[in-house]
Amino acid sequence: MDTTCGPKGVNCRWLSLAVSLAACLLLSSCGSSAKNIVLAKAAVEEFHSQLDTEEYGAIYDSTDRKFQNVTSQSDFTKLLTAVHQKLGTVQHTNTRNVGVAWYTGQGATVTLVYDTTFSAGTGTEQFVWHVNNAQATLYGYHIASNDLITK
Repeated sequence: MDTTCGPKGVNCRWLSLAVSLAACLLLSSCGSSAKNIVLAKAAVEEFHSQLDTEEYGAIYDSTDRKFQNVTSQSDFTKLLTAVHQKLGTVQHTNTRNVGVAWYTGQGATVTLVYDTTFSAGTGTEQFVWHVNNAQATLYGYHIASNDLITK
C-alpha cells in the first residue's frame, strides 16, 4: 500500500496531522482573540464611565506600565479633562475597527477604534489595550476631534 501523497513522497498521515494541528491552533487562537476583544470592549466601557465621572486618576492608575513610562499622570489628566469639559459625557459609540496582535510571552494587544458621540461633540477614539492573564490594561489612547480643537 502506498502511503505517500503529494510531491516528493509526503506521507499523507503526517500531512493530515499537520493540517489538523494547524487548524486547531488557528481555532484556539481565534477563540482567544474573541475573549480578548470582549475584555477590551468592557475596558472601554469602564474607561468611558470613569471619564464621565471625572475619575482621571483611576483611569491612569489602571494603565499599562509602559504607558506610564511615556505619559505622566499630569499630562494624561489634562487630556482627559479637556475631552470631558469640551465634549461632555459619552452618549453613543460605534465600533469602526478592531485589531488583535500577539506577542510571544507578553500577551496580546487589542486595538479598538470608535466613532464616539459625546453630549457636546464627536470624536474618533483609538484604544490600544494590552491583554495578559485575562486582564486588559490601557496601552494607548488617541482621540481625533474637530470639536475638541475648536471649542
